[in-house]
Amino acid sequence: NTWSATISRAMSDVTGFDNVGRNRLLGVWDMTGSAGGVLDSTAGFASSNFPVAMTHGTGTTITLTARNLGSGTANQIIANVVVDNIATNVTKTGDATITFNFNLASSATSGSPFTIVWNT
Repeated sequence: NTWSATISRAMSDVTGFDNVGRNRLLGVWDMTGSAGGVLDSTAGFASSNFPVAMTHGTGTTITLTARNLGSGTANQIIANVVVDNIATNVTKTGDATITFNFNLASSATSGSPFTIVWNT
């Protein structure tokens, strides 16, 4: 039901002694984030997904989707990530939720380590 992702790039200050202003270069990409929602056994959720998500040492592909309100088409961020934290919660009334944190796990050597599809 909810997700957040922060996409960033490492930055290095390469200012020389003869520069009159800062000089910076961008480095490798990174992405961190979290996703969560309501656990619903009728939606095909399997408890076996927990260990699978956390034991893929080389990462697993996730698709983060946001609906475009204008056209109704999906906007997506697709990336290979490792899941390093999963939390579940059950309230007194029986509502069960899940939240997991993820980090980029890319072996790409050129281009972008993730795909962004944004429909306007």
